Amino acid sequence: MDIDVVATPEDTLLDLLDRSRRRNVPIRRLFLQIPGPPKEPGPLAGFVEGRRPVALDLWLLLHAGASSDPWDVRQPAMSWARMLDLPQTLSSETTISRNWTWLEQQGLVRSERDHRVRKVFLLMEDGSRRPFSRPTGKQRGFFKLPYAYFTQRWHKELKLPGKATLLICLAQSPTFTLPTEHASGWYGVSADTLQRGLDELRELELLKVWTRAKKAPRTRLGYTVENHYALQGPFVRAPIESIASAKAANA
Repeated sequence: MDIDVVATPEDTLLDLLDRSRRRNVPIRRLFLQIPGPPKEPGPLAGFVEGRRPVALDLWLLLHAGASSDPWDVRQPAMSWARMLDLPQTLSSETTISRNWTWLEQQGLVRSERDHRVRKVFLLMEDGSRRPFSRPTGKQRGFFKLPYAYFTQRWHKELKLPGKATLLICLAQSPTFTLPTEHASGWYGVSADTLQRGLDELRELELLKVWTRAKKAPRTRLGYTVENHYALQGPFVRAPIESIASAKAANA
């Protein structure tokens, strides 16, 4: 066999991403948190609790590839494994199949057999098993994951805490605070897990961190210090004022 004609992981990944003609994956914030009252953690918490990094990447890839109605992707398990840089073995095929099954159990996808190949369909991000519909700008209830997460192989670099924390950070303002002590209630992710994720992003230079003093009359010293964050590298987001200035300049 001529090895030059065999698709590489990059070839297979770009073939999927190029179908959508986008640069990012729009994901509803329902995936992170279900609005209340009371607010509840969204399905992301189940990936962290169940230690499912492969399932998370599969689900994100499906969102990238299923970019139009009927919101489906039909590909063999081995091609999904190749996109994720898994060994091209029967064991990897089994891993992919089991993770699709787990995602179905979470109510995030449905699938059917099409000539012995699994065709997977998106469902709503809240795990309600409702049919999927396209997020729109009018809803303002979604965030965007840049394709660089896959094309620059960050899905290989980041561990599960870093992946989950990155998604949470992408749903915040361009600069933000994220008190880890509230993480469990907000997103169903422990404070320790969130802190590990923040540390991981910072060590990989994907997150800028700085401190600011905040007036606190009830404390011993009259102030507290809080961390502020901003994503960096391919995940950097322009401050709102910069966006407004750009629009005014082009008006």
